[in-house]
Amino acid sequence: MSTIIGLLTAMVLIAVRWVTSKRPHKEVQPVIVRRFFHPGHSWMRETEDGDVLVGIDEFAQSLIGPIEEVQLPRLLKGLEQGGVAWHLRHGDRTVPILSPVAGRVVAKNEMVLANPSLVNSAPYGDGWLIRVKPFDLSIQTKNLLAGKAAQQWLETVRMRLRQFFAGTPALLLQDGGELVRDLSDKCSAREWDSLVKEFFLTDAIHKS
Repeated sequence: MSTIIGLLTAMVLIAVRWVTSKRPHKEVQPVIVRRFFHPGHSWMRETEDGDVLVGIDEFAQSLIGPIEEVQLPRLLKGLEQGGVAWHLRHGDRTVPILSPVAGRVVAKNEMVLANPSLVNSAPYGDGWLIRVKPFDLSIQTKNLLAGKAAQQWLETVRMRLRQFFAGTPALLLQDGGELVRDLSDKCSAREWDSLVKEFFLTDAIHKS
């Protein structure tokens, strides 16, 4: 009797697997992260609860070089879109970065405060800097760049950077003419000040 029950159980299991295998499998849709960029090289992306995560882009971290210190705003501080939100330090040079969004700071990335190099290794991932509860986000995104427009803008920025140092061969690699990384270590003080004003828009900031 037990043998018959065992055979019946095995047959049922085989039948269930066969039916399951015939069902069409749902394709897993990739999660598309919509990231918005500010012309001052900060970015933001919305979270599921309506807050936004904010950080700096790949271009910015490459220019500055290894980040040694991150100076973030205090919790609950109000930010203006286009106003200084935080500072990043490499060596003796500190760069103010503009906020891509207006809102109130609700969290800081403690991992970045403990390990600033995350900004370099994962600027769009673990290297995010602050979490902000935004004001009228749908209106603010109209002042930012996303998708194809952001890609075209970044390519234009790279071309401007090559033109910026066209007369400084020491800052160009010989293969392909690509600019070296960590330009802050290789620029004079005057060149660096001009570069920060040109690409981080610090001559048009609203200090807060």
